[in-house]
Amino acid sequence: MHLEVWAIQLQAIPGGVRVRIVVVYDIPVEHEDYRRRLREYLKNFGGKFLQLSVYEVEVSKRELDELIRGVEAIVRGCEGKVKVLFPCRSCYEKIRQVGVRLRELGAEESP
Repeated sequence: MHLEVWAIQLQAIPGGVRVRIVVVYDIPVEHEDYRRRLREYLKNFGGKFLQLSVYEVEVSKRELDELIRGVEAIVRGCEGKVKVLFPCRSCYEKIRQVGVRLRELGAEESP
């Protein structure tokens, strides 16, 4: 399993500051148990489902360290990859949503 942490040094996050991160994973269907465990873990961290295999989570530095260690423990031994992205405030302000969310159509959050 390959875990990537993009665009920020963890040491650069001040102690009391909360950051919004995006966790994106690509784990083959043969490893459905790992995918299910990862989804539940992210939800328990307050992760918000954005689309299949994409969650947004708001965390402090301490929680971020814990989250990354937990993700590493869950996916150890399976194939695929997980990316943790750190969009800046300016990037979030530029996001434009087009279309209807799956949830609004009555679709389930995850398979």
